Amino acid sequence: MYVGRIVVAGRAQGRSFVAYRVSSRSFPNRRAEVHDKSITVMPLDPADLARNPYISYNCIRVADDVAVVTNGTHTDMITERIEDGQSPGDSMALSLLAYGHERDELDTPRIAGAVRGNRAWLGIARKDELRVQQFRLDEDQALMVATYEKTNFEDVSMSAWDVAGIARKAYDLSFERPVCAAAALACSAEPNGGFILAAYNPD
Repeated sequence: MYVGRIVVAGRAQGRSFVAYRVSSRSFPNRRAEVHDKSITVMPLDPADLARNPYISYNCIRVADDVAVVTNGTHTDMITERIEDGQSPGDSMALSLLAYGHERDELDTPRIAGAVRGNRAWLGIARKDELRVQQFRLDEDQALMVATYEKTNFEDVSMSAWDVAGIARKAYDLSFERPVCAAAALACSAEPNGGFILAAYNPD
């Protein structure tokens, strides 16, 4: 089954995490690059951006005790609203409402996730729907949403010992056409402890 991009929010080893996987039929030549407080999806050939402006973006950003994950540039808007004092849920809802779905030939939904402590938020903006939901995460619980087919918020198995393992688990999810993956894991169970970032690129 091809589900497109995948966002995950979960909890493992007493710490919360977000994860992201690029799955692509049209632009598979991309990689995830880790920066200080963000992870960026980049095309290997910059000329691909002229064909599709949606293929490069920050997929993960960290703001103090919150990690945000999305499939587009709305990562930045959500994170900046959180930094300005809005709650993750309100930031996600307002940003998804502002952006709406992607204006491509498939009307690709925008999806998003965030974690703070043992709480998680997932959201999706489709052509005919906007939905954001808050969850309380149990130990070893993870929830996902994807751009196609798996557009409801549902459980997924993602338990791993470290952030690199979580990124690899995201890449290895049993859906077609994986390209690269990324993850952010809370440094500790304590609030404001920050996040560790990792990417998985198969090459």
